[in-house]
Amino acid sequence: MGINNIIKNSFLNNFTDTISLSTVITTGEMSLLFAFVVYIVYLLTCDKTIYSKKFNVAMSLMTVITSALVMAMQANIVISLGMVGALSIVRFRTAIKEPKDLLFLFWSISNGIIIGAGLYSIVCVLAVVISIALIVFELIPARRKSMLLVVNLMTIESEHVIEKELKRHNVKFRVKSRNVFRDKADIMYEISTKKDGKLVAELSKLNEILSLNLIKQD
Repeated sequence: MGINNIIKNSFLNNFTDTISLSTVITTGEMSLLFAFVVYIVYLLTCDKTIYSKKFNVAMSLMTVITSALVMAMQANIVISLGMVGALSIVRFRTAIKEPKDLLFLFWSISNGIIIGAGLYSIVCVLAVVISIALIVFELIPARRKSMLLVVNLMTIESEHVIEKELKRHNVKFRVKSRNVFRDKADIMYEISTKKDGKLVAELSKLNEILSLNLIKQD
């Protein structure tokens, strides 16, 4: 037997013509279970202001779809080669803006690949590690972000009054921009303080201020 035949036979031995019904059911149950795990972890750790149930459902069910694809590719060489060609031309145009969403997408697809390959112990350990890591990282407090204070003044000479008031409240500030008109001025400060509500209330009492906006970065 030549080397080409040996390689060909060893390659074809990795494929089976049929997959037992029990294997299909077990794989389906495992993929649904871990799809639910991904769904719950994403629900608990996602920022509520950007949470989308439709995205969560679609992302979680990728585990089921991917596991079915892996089983089909293991069973038939024709499907395997055809799937490689089909997936190579698929392009998704939806932009993922949240970095954490990319993590969950990759986790869901990885679960499907691992479950489809029958490596259930790996997917269990992975789920435990990822879940604990995400929950722990969520509990760690984030660094306080700076805010933008936009002040509309009656005159540019009133700037020193604002800065004096900021210093009185022990506010760290830095001028980001100045827009001066004929009889008015808009100044943008980058500030850092814990008592932003009290600061806005005090500044609004000054006669030199026509209006002010406090913008929090998220």
